[in-house]
Amino acid sequence: MENEKLLQLQLALFFDTPEKRPDKLINKIDDVLESVFDQMPTILPIPDDAPPEIPTVIMQSSDGKYGCNIARSRIDFVINYNNSQSASVQLEEFMERIRPFAALIFGYKNIIRFGLVGKYFFKNNNAIKQIQTQYLKKDLGPLEELQIRYNKRFASKGLIVNDVVEISQATMAENGRGDQFGVAIQKDVNNVAVSSLKIEDVISIILEKKDEFKLSSIMGLIR
Repeated sequence: MENEKLLQLQLALFFDTPEKRPDKLINKIDDVLESVFDQMPTILPIPDDAPPEIPTVIMQSSDGKYGCNIARSRIDFVINYNNSQSASVQLEEFMERIRPFAALIFGYKNIIRFGLVGKYFFKNNNAIKQIQTQYLKKDLGPLEELQIRYNKRFASKGLIVNDVVEISQATMAENGRGDQFGVAIQKDVNNVAVSSLKIEDVISIILEKKDEFKLSSIMGLIR
């Protein structure tokens, strides 16, 4: 296992009104993403009065790399990274995948909010001390848990955008070697909901923040 690792990238798009038939998107998504979802999709019989954010359609690839969850109120496209590709190649691949995906969804529903999320893990046997040294001026002594969360809002394309970073100690299972200790970092860029988003504005903001999702940039948050 690498000492620094990009675990997952995710694009979430939020609908203005509940989607009554999320299953109608299955074939459309399969077409634009070139059949990366080679497993039979799962359609869950969710009651109409269930919370709208619960997925009713789950699409996956057989290797677990690609995933897509469709709820009545949102859709999430996810790529999980478990191979030895460089993080820069992984990020470029994600950007290539989300363009046709976003174009499809924006053409199908009115989108009011987006979220771009990256999850990372850094192997470190002294994770709490590392976080404490980086972010806390006061020495609090030995700590059992420590989590840092901050939001740096900015304006772009007439939108108010949150840039939320969460940093905490974590463990990750590694095949044959038990739990690995380290620092988990999640970066979430999302806009304050509006009546309608333009796809060109969303893509522009994603490209504007793209470099901050690079592994080297994320590493800088704890070093």
